[in-house]
Amino acid sequence: MAWPESDVVGMHVGEPVTVYGKVALTPAGELAHEGNRVPDIAVLDARRLVVGWRAGVRDARDPTPTDQGSIMYGRSQDGGATWTTGVLARATATRRYHYVVFLRDGGTLYALLGLIRVGEDRDRAGNVDGFPTELTVKRSTDAGLTWTDVPVTVDVPANGRGVVVAGKPLRYGGLWLVPYWRQAGGTTRAGVLRSADLSTWTSGALAENPPGVAVEEPQLAVAQHDPGTLVMVTRTLDLRGGASAAEREARYRTHTAHCATAASTDAGLTWTPMTLDEDLPNHYVKTFFAGDSAGRHLAIYNTFAGPFTGPSESRPDQYREVLHYKVRRPGEPWGPGRLFADGRRLTRGAARGWDVYPSAEEYEPGRFFVVWEHNQTNIRVARLDITRDPPAGDLLTAGWELGGGARRTAAGGFLLRSAGTAASWATCPLDIRLACDFTLEFRGRIDDDSVLDPRTGAGVCLGAKVADGARRLMLTVQRGGVWTMRKGSSVWERVHAADDAGRPATWRVTVDSAGVARLRRDGADTGASWVVQNSRETPQVTHWVTGTPGGNAAAATVEWTRLTPALPEV
Repeated sequence: MAWPESDVVGMHVGEPVTVYGKVALTPAGELAHEGNRVPDIAVLDARRLVVGWRAGVRDARDPTPTDQGSIMYGRSQDGGATWTTGVLARATATRRYHYVVFLRDGGTLYALLGLIRVGEDRDRAGNVDGFPTELTVKRSTDAGLTWTDVPVTVDVPANGRGVVVAGKPLRYGGLWLVPYWRQAGGTTRAGVLRSADLSTWTSGALAENPPGVAVEEPQLAVAQHDPGTLVMVTRTLDLRGGASAAEREARYRTHTAHCATAASTDAGLTWTPMTLDEDLPNHYVKTFFAGDSAGRHLAIYNTFAGPFTGPSESRPDQYREVLHYKVRRPGEPWGPGRLFADGRRLTRGAARGWDVYPSAEEYEPGRFFVVWEHNQTNIRVARLDITRDPPAGDLLTAGWELGGGARRTAAGGFLLRSAGTAASWATCPLDIRLACDFTLEFRGRIDDDSVLDPRTGAGVCLGAKVADGARRLMLTVQRGGVWTMRKGSSVWERVHAADDAGRPATWRVTVDSAGVARLRRDGADTGASWVVQNSRETPQVTHWVTGTPGGNAAAATVEWTRLTPALPEV
């Protein structure tokens, strides 16, 4: 079944409020499609908030979705409980807008806008694509109620993307820094715009991309290890699987992907070469990244996305549907990824159930207002408290349910036996609010072995499954080793060979933020690793066995099972 049936947020996330939700619909109730809304938020204080987003238009010359239109805004005077909305920058026949990002300088609020001149907006095939963009600025001195134009000069060479801003500005070393990206050298690269007066903007050097990777949507923060160093985090387009759209799509369906990061010690004039950061997942959609007033780093990211082509119905079922977040305290590694938001599907086709394009700003130390786009329909805002830790103990607090003849042991474990293809099983629901990167650990043995059919799943001797609403770990211990289903596959594959795998053993699988699983047996690293499936299956932990159609029975004993957050290995 599709998950969830109602809106769900993480344990330390407040109740979401919908700022705006008006869209054009077809007669069938589906989105006429206005393109991505990509909101941003400015927090003037704990009660006064301003949110901006793009309200797309459809071009009669090109009916495909376009990421351009008017820029709308919402204002709240009561901490996000209620909102009034209006138009900050209106599209015309000749001018449209690609983005809005806020910059707050004392009591003055600036809106950085990506202006599109319609007559220049054509890709090589002549289609409307929302580029190039020109940086323009509006200013408000009354908390976003009224706006006036501010003349600016921007020293960036002409290029096919122009000046594209998606990250929060940063006041640093007496300068304002704005992370941006553009075309350069046949690819897309990132750097920062620098200004001392918010009027004249010059670009520092662009960071060198990782080999075979293009970068976009950079984010900026002060490094935790050194206040004299900046860190830039970007979304990535992984081209290592091939340059064609089909090759890129195939790679994203089966592999994981990560953000690229670079460092600067001269306020963005120069950067170290970018490298891929395995602690920060990225699937070719914006990862929000920022620091707070206590030196913590926050990342909010989608668990599955990618440059998928074709109609929306051909995209993977989990596409852009779940937002997670993770926190890094100074001097510590990144904590586990945790659920931020997973909203129900409001449409069946394009953008069904999307929770995507987050942005955030701190209102108290470690407490943020976060804005994001849900279903390309709603602009939503919720509070997020990153000062509070996720649960440290066993996440399985509900009772186990047994079926298919499964029995409890006197010690609290399970006896599972199946003479045919019907499963004998024990399952425990998982509270989705606690969902995070996880470690599954269980002790068990095979009492009667069967032969696994990798395609049908018959013959599972000691199966284990964890579904967290976004991903699914599938594992079976057989006499000859351990098998799994990888991302993008529905066929069992052996990842660890061992002739004695059926003997009593403690198995431990840790799944990280990018979906990479690593297997241990009795505390020893087996060397086996893989990327788990993306899945919308109802959150649960399940053990099961299945025999074969010919009556080759399977039986196993599970002595105990634990599910805990996936903390860094010590």
